[in-house]
Parts: sequence; C-alpha cells; structure tokens
Amino acid sequence: MREVGTRAKHDFQARVAPDQPTAAADDVPRTAPARRPTLVNYLHSAVAIPLIYLYTIVMGTLSLVLSLHDPEGRKQHWCASRWSRMIVRTVCVRVRVHGAENMREGESYVFLSTHQSYMDIPVMLGYLPAQLRIAAKREVFQIPFLGWHMRRGGHISINRGSTQEAVESLRRASREIRPGVSVFLYPEGTRTRDGSLQPFKKGGFKFALQTGLSIVPVTIVGTRRVLPRDSIIFRPDTVDMHLDAPIPTAGLDDRDLPALMQTVRDAMTKHF
Repeated sequence: MREVGTRAKHDFQARVAPDQPTAAADDVPRTAPARRPTLVNYLHSAVAIPLIYLYTIVMGTLSLVLSLHDPEGRKQHWCASRWSRMIVRTVCVRVRVHGAENMREGESYVFLSTHQSYMDIPVMLGYLPAQLRIAAKREVFQIPFLGWHMRRGGHISINRGSTQEAVESLRRASREIRPGVSVFLYPEGTRTRDGSLQPFKKGGFKFALQTGLSIVPVTIVGTRRVLPRDSIIFRPDTVDMHLDAPIPTAGLDDRDLPALMQTVRDAMTKHF
C-alpha cells in the first residue's frame, strides 16, 4: 500500500509544471462580464424570481418529506437536481457539459469549482453527473426550505468566520462520506467580482488529502453573464461546465498542497 501511495505521489510531482512568473494584474484571465440588462430582461426576471421562490418551497417541502425515508439522501439529491433544472430552464439558460466522460459511475470525488455567480449552484446541482453533498457557508442553512433541505440532506455547513471551525467541519465530514457520494466545494470561498480566479483557500484540498479522494477541477463559464454579482436581473445565455480529469491525492500530504493547488488552478484558468 505504501508503494502505491509513493508511486502516486511521484506521478503527481512529475505532472506539476515548474514555478512560473506571477502574471501582471492586467494579464490575469477573466470571464466575460454581463451585458447591460434590457427591458425584456427586467420583465423576464419579474416573472422568474417568484417562480424560483415557488420551486424552492415545493421542492424543499418534497425533499423534507422524502428525507423521512431516505437516510442516504439520494432522493433528496434528486429533488435538488430537479429544482436546479427548473431554475435553469426558467431563466432561459442552456448548459453544456464538457468532460463528463472523465467521471466513473459510482466513484467518489472532491469537486472543486470556480465561483462566478449564484447561478453556479443550479448549474452544478442540475447537470453534474454525481451524487453531491455541498460544503456551503452556514448562512445558507438558515434559509427556509433551502436550508432545511441542505441540513436534512447531509450537506456540510461551514463557518467562514472561523478557519478552525471550518476545518473541523470538513474533518468530521471526511469521516462520514459514503461510497459513491462526492463533495462539492468552492475553493475561492466566495463569488468573484471581476471575473478573475481568486486566491484559493486550503480547506477543500486538505479535505481531499484526508479522504484520499481524487480532485476534479470544475470550471463554470458563462454564469457571470447570466447573473453577475450584486444583481437580481437574469440575462439568458449559454453556460459551459468543464470537468477536467481527476487528480489523484493518494500518497500526498500537506507538503504537496502548494503544487496541488497550482495544478487545480492551471486546469481552471485554461478554460477562461
């Protein structure tokens, strides 16, 4: 077993490119900003937003009922996926998934994703081909219906105000992950304001090391055009979700974190 871990570590180190000079601020890749909303966008959003609240109440209630007979949370995940697709279709977004062939059915992964918009959540929950448990800030768990679903569904509450508590939450979750269930995190921690990839937090990477699960970099491009930060007006558009090949973490330790984080970052930025 030690030989397998050592070999995996050597393979990982061989794939990591040597350090590159830090890019100037003007050279940082960014996703395209949203266009100015039109009158049609305002009218569309005035209809879409109440519908989204309705979907949340109906599917959140159904999820809670199903949770009484669903200790593994699979039916609740189905509710979340249906809820997400209803939102995506209501706001007139087309989602294209690239790299789904990299995923193995029944395998557990740690999905680490870019975070450009609130629309990342329905895109990910609706179209990522995996049984997911999300690590989200604890404020989300306080939202009626949505938060109730997440708490009953086994999702992971993170206190972003306390690094120690956040790490402990992930450590507890690492002991409870069932075979075939994957975890989804945003390593940036919060949504970007300018479309660039923000600095990564270590929590998601340490979680992967603790569980020995492979990391799948997820790059969602286009959600910033649909719903930019600090806006509630939807702009119909196409969203692309790129799933890169899984990066094994078996045999790696904290000393490999910087290289591992850079490998994931490189995989994401190539899609910008």
